[in-house]
Amino acid sequence: MLADDPSRSGAELAERLEVSAGRFARVFKSEMGVSLVRYRNQLRLERFLKIMDAGDSNMHDAALAAGFGSYAQFHRVFQSLRGTTPRSFFARGPRSLATPTKRGG
Repeated sequence: MLADDPSRSGAELAERLEVSAGRFARVFKSEMGVSLVRYRNQLRLERFLKIMDAGDSNMHDAALAAGFGSYAQFHRVFQSLRGTTPRSFFARGPRSLATPTKRGG
């Protein structure tokens, strides 16, 4: 469900699965190894990179299309997960969707 729409809330997902939001969050983290928020942000960042690789969008538009609520939110998440700013990342030249993300969270 999250891969189709990373904007779905934990409460919505829990309701659809007929469990409490707290239980859903605990089981999700236990099974996936990361929090729901971090997982959602990773999905959004992957979408952003695919949009940018297609070359049809600027960073702002790609961030919004990927599901980030604002460019500021995107920038914070990008820097947190990639360890660099978006501008620095793209200035390095050829990039790969497989670029490792920072662990933790």
